[in-house]
Amino acid sequence: MTPGPPRLIDGACRRVLLVCDHASNAVPDGIALGVPHHVMLDHVAWDVGAAAVTERLAADLAAPAWLATVSRLVVDCNRSPELAIPEKSDGISIPGNIGLSPQDVAARLALHSGFHDGLAKLLTEVAPELLVSVHSFTPVLASAPVPRPWAVGVLWNRDYRGAELALAALQAETELDGPAGANEPYSGKVLNYTMDRHAEAKGIPYIGFEIRQDLISSPEGVARWAGVLARAILATRDGL
Repeated sequence: MTPGPPRLIDGACRRVLLVCDHASNAVPDGIALGVPHHVMLDHVAWDVGAAAVTERLAADLAAPAWLATVSRLVVDCNRSPELAIPEKSDGISIPGNIGLSPQDVAARLALHSGFHDGLAKLLTEVAPELLVSVHSFTPVLASAPVPRPWAVGVLWNRDYRGAELALAALQAETELDGPAGANEPYSGKVLNYTMDRHAEAKGIPYIGFEIRQDLISSPEGVARWAGVLARAILATRDGL
């Protein structure tokens, strides 16, 4: 298949802009990653369920959204360019990413640039009050097999404005399927490239959400968690 450019969901209410940089597990024609099919369905290839939650949020909030259309194993849009083509992920070797020619690297990084240049342009057009990144995480990493108890996490680097309000809203929810993590299961001080580039660098308040994948593996779970996140987003937006 040949993935198209990043996908825009337009929305009339432009106070919030949604971003999903691990939305797809698609691989462009001409690229052979050399991994089994089941790997492409797993968390190493994309954030399972994140696109569906983003789409539902966009509909519920009437908000615009920007979604990647290639697998993170092709190029990871939430990593800096020099780290964006992984040779290994959660202990799985990616043979098709090893020993790439300069031309192949340039072609991959052109996809990375397309995502970020397009997002920068969209930010200028929309001028949102709040940028929201939607990710999901696996309950257990193969390379570190310790259960991750959080139902949802909020990530940030230096700018805590959005995260503080979002965490308070999540912690006020009475029926979450686990605790709300602060910079869990990853730290935004380490893994935060998209938000660092487009929010932190421009002074835009933001929220980085991580939802546990098993909670959004069904349409019912997607709808439920889109509702949880929508309430947190609106509380954050109105509290800024």
